[in-house]
Amino acid sequence: MKAIYVTSDVTYVKDNYLSLVDQVTDPAKLPAGVEVAAAIILKVPEKLLLKNILGLQLIGAPHFSLALLRNLVQSRINDPRVKILRERGIKIFRCSSVNTPGALKFIGDLQPDLMVNMRTRNIYKKPVLDLPKIGCINIHHGLLPENRGTLCDLWAWIEGRPVGFSIHWMNEKIDDGDIIDRCEVDVKGCRSYIEIPYRSSLIESGCLLRNLGRISREGHFVGIPNRTDHINYTRTPAPAKIIEIRRRGLGL
Repeated sequence: MKAIYVTSDVTYVKDNYLSLVDQVTDPAKLPAGVEVAAAIILKVPEKLLLKNILGLQLIGAPHFSLALLRNLVQSRINDPRVKILRERGIKIFRCSSVNTPGALKFIGDLQPDLMVNMRTRNIYKKPVLDLPKIGCINIHHGLLPENRGTLCDLWAWIEGRPVGFSIHWMNEKIDDGDIIDRCEVDVKGCRSYIEIPYRSSLIESGCLLRNLGRISREGHFVGIPNRTDHINYTRTPAPAKIIEIRRRGLGL
């Protein structure tokens, strides 16, 4: 099974997703029959990143801000993820979106069986969803089907609900395809949210590798129905909510 991974050049994960990229491209850890054909790295506009870095500092989320700044600098100077990919002979393609003509041609030429979206907010349109022979899967940072939207793990943490991630099949609707797997993340002792995406990434690698093996064996299997009447749809918290979170002694 030939797979393509898609991630962003800059994330707010403490190590910029280095641990996950390292684990899921390691030939010794890939399931039998699974090959990583390429990695697509989506470029986040520097203007937007710098705006977010400054804005996060001003609204009282310094850990977020510093992680973005550190990852931005590292991605532009000497990205260790790129070094790993090159050492392992994995093709790298950079673009702003998987929906661009250049990306569609790159993916089409490789004729992948599967695409894996790893911590990007890129919305996949039908032309790219139709390219892989088996399909596209997404790592969503909330426990589906209840938790949808953005920063689901943050809201679950501050509201005292179970924190975790889900892997699901992708379709044209956001967070909508059948659930392949769900994993809770132990957040005991976390006083700052920035620790949670990093802890999650360490578990995501094993979960993804395990399910790549299953997909390689079974193809596009029927997952868990992604339906519920009790949805927690979340967005980026407003400044007033961030102030409230900080007053509770929880760091951002």
